[in-house]
Amino acid sequence: DQDETRSKVLLDVVVRRGRPKFRKELIDVYGAKCAITGCGVLSILEAAHITPYLGPATNLKKNGILLRADIHSLWDLGLIAIHPHDNSIVVNESIADETYRVLQGKTPFVPHAEDSKPSVAAIYQQWELFQNKSE
Repeated sequence: DQDETRSKVLLDVVVRRGRPKFRKELIDVYGAKCAITGCGVLSILEAAHITPYLGPATNLKKNGILLRADIHSLWDLGLIAIHPHDNSIVVNESIADETYRVLQGKTPFVPHAEDSKPSVAAIYQQWELFQNKSE
């Protein structure tokens, strides 16, 4: 029924945002703004894993990035990434919408604290996923 479906959608949103501690850490580290768009609408910001979630051990600040919900989906699909050599945002050519095209070549926010900066190895892994989607 409709109530059950609504409950499932809300549960999915909560799960998608990430575990509360992990999400709170990323909100603090990223100043409550999407690392890629700068959006500060907290209710649509999600704790994204740079490399896929494989249990609590992957809930590390160095494996996390705070993203707006739509950007998180594109990230997980390998349609947006951060270039590991010049730290620029890259958007898959299949994404024609200007909302996302304007992000191409921009520089994402990177936390200042060394223990909070995204892992280089994780960024490379995401880049490989992006490259595979671009072929």
